[in-house]
Amino acid sequence: MTVEELHDEVSAIDAIFPDSTSEVAPQVYNLKIPQHDDLEIQMSFSENYPDEIPTVIQILNNNTRKYADKNYLETQVKETLSRIFHKGEVCIFEMFTELEDLLEKYLNKNVKNDIQKDMDELKITGDTTEEKELANNKTPTIKCPSVQANSKTVVIDPLEGWIQSDPIIDRGSTFIGYARRVDSVEEAVGYLDLLVTDKKIAKSAHNISSWRIKKENGTQYQDCDDDGETAAGGRVLHLLTMMDAWNVIVVVSRWFGGTHIGPDRFKHINTAARDAVVKGGFVNPNVQSNNANNVRKKKK
Repeated sequence: MTVEELHDEVSAIDAIFPDSTSEVAPQVYNLKIPQHDDLEIQMSFSENYPDEIPTVIQILNNNTRKYADKNYLETQVKETLSRIFHKGEVCIFEMFTELEDLLEKYLNKNVKNDIQKDMDELKITGDTTEEKELANNKTPTIKCPSVQANSKTVVIDPLEGWIQSDPIIDRGSTFIGYARRVDSVEEAVGYLDLLVTDKKIAKSAHNISSWRIKKENGTQYQDCDDDGETAAGGRVLHLLTMMDAWNVIVVVSRWFGGTHIGPDRFKHINTAARDAVVKGGFVNPNVQSNNANNVRKKKK
């Protein structure tokens, strides 16, 4: 990969996560994980990247109280990078995604430990009247403002249930396809509305969508939306038709990197959509079999 290509990857990351990268030296970057701006990962990229794994130089911690165990975090970052790196494939986007989840779990664990400390300091034991009342969902007679032991927050993950394609990066633009099963138009619309609430997807320039639904009585529904990318939705719908894929919704998100790439964008949109559909197992097996036979015939 050339230096220019590395800059394209970094530009694509910045388009998805603004102000998350800064070049501090030639091919040395400070990377900020989304929602964790107090942490910066300093990494160097050789001229052989992505054939060669990047090097983690150091972790810059601007909030030692929030991220107390710097050695643990540095170890986790290096292990994550080693796990997700594949020779010849760019890795910054996937590393961001993995570390965002890891850091969220790290902070949640610390919060639980802090709550347990508060409870220990208050000497709340299993024999107290308060704990018995909490177990019975009654209002406790002793109130502790810093502990909400009986409080639960239900968080819906917009990405839950979606099959995700590999990211495609070209001249600063990034394309990712998402696919999931749906059995009604209402489900398709509902899942789409929820998906675009995801923080990363909400920052995309376009979310091209298409779905095909077949009821048990034979009734068929299909629709698409370009979301500003002219004719892109129809192309994805045509792809689903050619793959004979039913009861599926496909969304392709594009983050624009500032450089127009012309008709190549349609190729990337279709490739991302196809990848998600195939990974999700939505392709009619007969279509796959016919395609394989056609390939064999051409070879003869």
